[in-house]
Amino acid sequence: MLTFIRWLAVTGILAGSLSANSVLSCSYNGGPFVSTGCRSLATFSFTESLDWANAYGSADRNDPNQYAIFDTSNGPWISNPTGNGITVGASFGPGNIGNTSLARYDNFEMVLEGSQWQFALLDGYATYNLSFAKFGAGDNLLTTNNGSGPLELTFSQGISGAMFRVSTPTSGDTVATIAAYAVDHPTLLDTPIMTYTVQATNASGPCYTLFQSPPVPCDQAPYIGVQGGNGNIRSIVITTPDTAGLMIDTLYLDEYVSTGVPEPGTFSIIGAVAVGTMLLRCRYRFGAAKA
Repeated sequence: MLTFIRWLAVTGILAGSLSANSVLSCSYNGGPFVSTGCRSLATFSFTESLDWANAYGSADRNDPNQYAIFDTSNGPWISNPTGNGITVGASFGPGNIGNTSLARYDNFEMVLEGSQWQFALLDGYATYNLSFAKFGAGDNLLTTNNGSGPLELTFSQGISGAMFRVSTPTSGDTVATIAAYAVDHPTLLDTPIMTYTVQATNASGPCYTLFQSPPVPCDQAPYIGVQGGNGNIRSIVITTPDTAGLMIDTLYLDEYVSTGVPEPGTFSIIGAVAVGTMLLRCRYRFGAAKA
């Protein structure tokens, strides 16, 4: 197991150095699709990230302290807090029909035992939710558990942006839209603050090379995200046309940071102090001139 973890660390570093952006085109706020200027991690400004294993725990269905599969019938799946104290509530979004189950999956199928690669499900991982999707090797995923979605993420405080990688189970191109809202749990009648849509070539479906010895990650899932919400984003909704559901990788957050601009009441106080100081200076100068 330790050898496997070391292998994941190495392949993770190598995958990070490769271009994982297979986006053919993207569209901002319903505008025309363009092939340049699409979002990437390198151009996204974020203050912290949230790994789904840290947020919701293990992908082991038999772990008594975790929930590898979560029933949202009674409310969202609330994450552990981020380093800055934000919690994320995961649930199904507006337009969902009958789906209630979200799940944690780990993206690997083989483990290294000594010098031999073994199938993970036959070597200690029979109770784990494992996937072979087009993310990095060993990536921790949040999924709609084969439900069609949409997936909704609600934040405990307003944020300015969020981004992650997205893919779907059915083979072919990834087509996905993220919509940002200024309200918690938006309905179909609510208008989003902004939207962003991606179309990525061959970025969905199985990654069979994760079954090789050694396994090779496909690492083709595109980044999708919104930014520039000025602390007004309270929830995001991710939709795809794939009825088999969707899965997302690590969440990157652009949290709202005050610019320090005083509120109107503060401006009044500052103005009064400035006027008083000016009057005192004038009085002092007049008195000195008189003397």
